[in-house]
Amino acid sequence: MKYLNDVKGIRPLSGYRVRVVFKDGYIGEVDLWPLFENPKGPLTEPFNDPQFFQKVSIDPETHVVTWPNGYDICSDVLRYYCEQGRVTSEEEMTGYFTQEQSASALHDKPKQ
Repeated sequence: MKYLNDVKGIRPLSGYRVRVVFKDGYIGEVDLWPLFENPKGPLTEPFNDPQFFQKVSIDPETHVVTWPNGYDICSDVLRYYCEQGRVTSEEEMTGYFTQEQSASALHDKPKQ
C-alpha cells in the first residue's frame, strides 16, 4: 500500500532503529541512521545525540512519526523504508511513488 499509511505504534530499538506498527497491521523495522548521519541543518543536528532519537513519538493529529523539535517522517515514506528494509535514496523513493501515477495517467478510460 503506497498511501494513507497511518502509524499506530512506534518503538525505538537500539541505535537508530525503530519498530513501527501501521494501522493496517503491518509491522516493520528500519534503521533510520542514514537520515541523520550527515546533519543538514538545525533540524537534524539534535540527532547526533542518540538519546534525542529515543524521544520519538506519534503525532496524535497527523499519525506521523515525530520528535520534540518538530522533525517528522511522512508515514507513507516510513512504510516504504520498512518494506525495503532500509532508508532508500531519494531517486528510488521518487520512482516508487510516481510509478503508479505515471501508469494510471496512460489510461484515459476506466477499466471495465
